[in-house]
Amino acid sequence: MKFAHLSDTHLGYRQYGLIEREDDFYNVFNEIVDKIIDERVDFVIHSGDLFEIAKPSPNALLIFQEGLMKIKESGIPFFAIAGNHDTILRQNALPPQILFKKLGLTLISPNNPIINSSFLRENDIFIGGTPYISKSQTPLLKSLLSDLSKKSEGFSKRILVAHQGIDKYIPFDYELEISDIPTSFNYYAMGHVHNRIIDDFGQGRLVYPGSTEIWRSNEVTDYKKNGKGFYIVDTSENGAENRFDVDPINIELPREFISKNIEYGKLNSELNSLESYISSLNNKPILNITIEKGNFNTSDVYKKLNNILS
Repeated sequence: MKFAHLSDTHLGYRQYGLIEREDDFYNVFNEIVDKIIDERVDFVIHSGDLFEIAKPSPNALLIFQEGLMKIKESGIPFFAIAGNHDTILRQNALPPQILFKKLGLTLISPNNPIINSSFLRENDIFIGGTPYISKSQTPLLKSLLSDLSKKSEGFSKRILVAHQGIDKYIPFDYELEISDIPTSFNYYAMGHVHNRIIDDFGQGRLVYPGSTEIWRSNEVTDYKKNGKGFYIVDTSENGAENRFDVDPINIELPREFISKNIEYGKLNSELNSLESYISSLNNKPILNITIEKGNFNTSDVYKKLNNILS
């Protein structure tokens, strides 16, 4: 059995108000769709924040619909949960994923786990999950996870899908402590954390595939170290029983993120060097420039930066 695990695509996000950045997120998603099809996976799991907002733009909806239809035409089931960006936090609110129910997307919930599915090649599998649940409702979340653990008993392969922060990985903004999570699953298909994480936990692997594009500048360091994209998860070619092997599929992002600290006295020479480098790139980069050690007019610096990017 082989499946694709991705998360946090944030379709429709217009970073810095730039239409070019919105298009970057779409282009990366389209490339991921093509690579998923090339990998000939048995199914896809998307673990939340498919869209940037709970009421996506028509363009974001169309981009996803086109990608989903390509995946469906290739005979690949697509399973998903709703993340915090997909959800209006009010009673009985529905995420936008529900619009694609008849186009091949199956929305996983505690009441709708995938059990012995007839459209999976391997029947002895449990896929269960919860949509994002806020920290104020952590007791409910823990109860739902416990119920899913009980429902998964007796299956040889057990997958949990969740879009939550865990204290071990984001210690200041989490909904769960690591000890709150049942240890009975073979694969924990997580979303919400934008850096890539693969960890041994319980009876299997706990995995955050990270965001598919750089959603915030503090993700650049992890991107340079671990890449962006999605994971292929394979249980078919390993000797260990129910061992889930996780391999990254990296996507080359459309534009470079450049961070520089420049002393004001070296500003002109550094900007000239930067201009020469940028002229060699296919797409304009995202710049994060910090000017140090000097008294300067901020507007003059902006003008110089705009000149080299124009």
